[in-house]
Amino acid sequence: MVGLAILLAIAGQVGLLSPFQGIFLTITSPVDRALTGVFEPVATFLSNAGNINSLESENRKLRLQNEGLQNTVTQLKQDSARITELEQALNISQAAGGGVHVAANIVNRESTPFTDVIAIDRGANDGIKNDMVVLSSQGSLIGTVTSTFPTTAFVRLVTDSKSKVAAQVLNSSTDGIVQGSANRALAFNLGQGNIKVGDTIVSSGLGGNYPAGLPIGNVSEVSGSPEDLSPKVKVEPTVRLSTAQTVLVLTSFTPQRISVPGQP
Repeated sequence: MVGLAILLAIAGQVGLLSPFQGIFLTITSPVDRALTGVFEPVATFLSNAGNINSLESENRKLRLQNEGLQNTVTQLKQDSARITELEQALNISQAAGGGVHVAANIVNRESTPFTDVIAIDRGANDGIKNDMVVLSSQGSLIGTVTSTFPTTAFVRLVTDSKSKVAAQVLNSSTDGIVQGSANRALAFNLGQGNIKVGDTIVSSGLGGNYPAGLPIGNVSEVSGSPEDLSPKVKVEPTVRLSTAQTVLVLTSFTPQRISVPGQP
């Protein structure tokens, strides 16, 4: 065998095996290409496996960063809305012509088909007393203080079934009582005059419980014929009470509680 190996080596050196080498390469070349086609993707996949793991890790980090940015944007929107509402409240206070308001945050709501009450984070320590008038941040009438504690107070909203407000159609002699009704709606019980959809309802000041001219809402529906003495009138509140966050307690107005029929 050693002699055969030496003989083959000498034959290779002098070129005697070249024809056989060409034939061998010709035969094995397709097999080599086939094996390369099979194993090259596997090798590429294995070499890229580390890169895939790195990309997945980077994607997880980007998703977390994106979530954090979205949360930040959401918080900024909430803060912006809150600042806008407080600015509106301050503008109302400045334009009140000597009136004094205490701004308060709504901290709790109690809403049932016949009850609509909120709790605010201001109380007796801030000069708030029972029966004081409560406005929205834009100056619409939303309720009355019913009970007061040192740092909190409860407010009955105009949509509560126990609430009644002497009111009238803006720039008109048509007057009556705005009363809360089932499912936190508002009804306008006419005392006299004509009324139509779109009319603006404001407090009349009769009875001394509320200042005159406070916006309450707009007539959204009138049921019955013009000849009816007591048509059913629905009123849409000027302010969306369910989403309000800030209120103004009118501390400079003292209710007189003058007895008026139909007015509590």
